[in-house]
Amino acid sequence: MVDAVMRAGTEMSGVIPELWSARFFPTLLESMVFADCVGREYENEISSLGDTVNITDWPQFAEADEILENEQVSADSVTANTTQLIINKQVAKDYILTKKAKAQSIDSQNALSDLANHSILKKMQNLIITDIVPSASAPDHQISYDSGTTLALADILEAKELLDDADVEEMGRKMITGSAQYNDLFNITGFTSRDFIPAGSPLTAGAISTPIMGFDFAWTSEAGATSRFFHPMFLQLAVQQAPDVKVYDLGVEGKRAERVNMDVLFGIKQISDLRVVEVS
Repeated sequence: MVDAVMRAGTEMSGVIPELWSARFFPTLLESMVFADCVGREYENEISSLGDTVNITDWPQFAEADEILENEQVSADSVTANTTQLIINKQVAKDYILTKKAKAQSIDSQNALSDLANHSILKKMQNLIITDIVPSASAPDHQISYDSGTTLALADILEAKELLDDADVEEMGRKMITGSAQYNDLFNITGFTSRDFIPAGSPLTAGAISTPIMGFDFAWTSEAGATSRFFHPMFLQLAVQQAPDVKVYDLGVEGKRAERVNMDVLFGIKQISDLRVVEVS
């Protein structure tokens, strides 16, 4: 007589439990770098009330005259310019969780809230990127890579020279690239060799932590193949209402569920098109 075998996949399958780990596997998330790299000087002025910040800037006087000792000088004048930073963007992400799902599932509130917040930050970053329009007047601040979409030293120097020629402030300049252009930097000896950097080893760490040609560096896959070089004040971001979470019981609608609403209220305005260069 042949022995009967009780196997895990058949006879014993009905009594083998499945376990659900309370530790969620990390979701791949894009880096949100633009909001921390652009100007936010006017945020405090609009944080409590109002919907518009009027920002004034002045042009230069004409070059001064060389005069004789007793020569009369004609008075000069300049006209102030006003730019409006308007709080007109509201970004939201909502989700609904049924009462049964909440009671019977592993606690997911923190994970869902974090993902909703990331969704909002992603939209904010894409709106910032969309609003960036460098000067197209000669000299054009929208330039092409010298070779395909490869970021080379010559491209960085060309962008730097455009900012220098426009007399853009040197301290605090930023450089944001996409992932491909970020990795192109590791082919530039001066940025990776210990002979040229003050500390660290980029080829070992796989990261560049020191300024590059005077630019503080950041990267995000959301930048695509475009590299941007700028001074933060070129574009102003003002968040009037930080991401706010409200939870509502939907019982009054006859639904056994709760709705989570998250939104943010902010404004974006590019103030200067000469303080930014795009290489694409």
